[in-house]
Amino acid sequence: MKYKLIASDMDGTLLNDDSVITERNKQAIIKAENAGVMFVTATGRPFTNTVVINEILTKDVPFIVLNGAEVHMAKSNELLLERFLDYDLAIEAFALGQELGIAQIVWTGPYLWANRICDKTTGYESRSSERIRSAITDLATIKDKVKGVSKVLWIDDPERIEMLSVEMSAHFGERLTCASSMSHFLEFIGSNAGKGSALKEVGKLFGIDRSEIIAIGDNYNDVCMLEYAGFSVAVDNAVDGVKAVADYVTVSNNNDAVAEVIERFVL
Repeated sequence: MKYKLIASDMDGTLLNDDSVITERNKQAIIKAENAGVMFVTATGRPFTNTVVINEILTKDVPFIVLNGAEVHMAKSNELLLERFLDYDLAIEAFALGQELGIAQIVWTGPYLWANRICDKTTGYESRSSERIRSAITDLATIKDKVKGVSKVLWIDDPERIEMLSVEMSAHFGERLTCASSMSHFLEFIGSNAGKGSALKEVGKLFGIDRSEIIAIGDNYNDVCMLEYAGFSVAVDNAVDGVKAVADYVTVSNNNDAVAEVIERFVL
């Protein structure tokens, strides 16, 4: 089988624990690109916060961002796909977070909002390419100011996030997609969004069958992407739920996991 597309998560997968892409990973991506394989970054980050990967690439390839709510072309910045969370559901998720006293971040396309300014939200802001526009206590108050809500993100201790992930998945059911992207993040996106559905659309646009796709990830928001791809890979530091759906478990993100996959299965 000749694979034509590699879709990789960023944090905890392509990047090491210091949020750095190693030289071995860089060189492997370049070699894959030179061999005609499309390298697609699939991340919960906004497009503006993927520069470290974009700088490596020479071709205009798609980037799946905001957990599949958007797909941008790397060089031209053309917006290929945009899927917003139903606004009433976004309001409901935000209101539940308020009742539970959780620090929250809201992405409305390229704009960043928070329910309060605190260590958790400013810590998130410091890792982002965007600044918090203002603190809001009711999501309905900005409805007329934005195109839509890309995602609502809760920030809390890992133990509480794990518990809330189960509770919120049961509460919302199929009305929206709820998944943990990092141990202290719980994200809410549209039921028609997600990395898996975005990857499917990318495959259609570029004429690539799912059997020709490798997907690599580490957390629950990567599961739908791994389930869609023809060959799925979990990094060694992945949560058990991701390893359970993967065809192959590679080394950890601190040991050049993406390079190991490219060298073994592509080059």
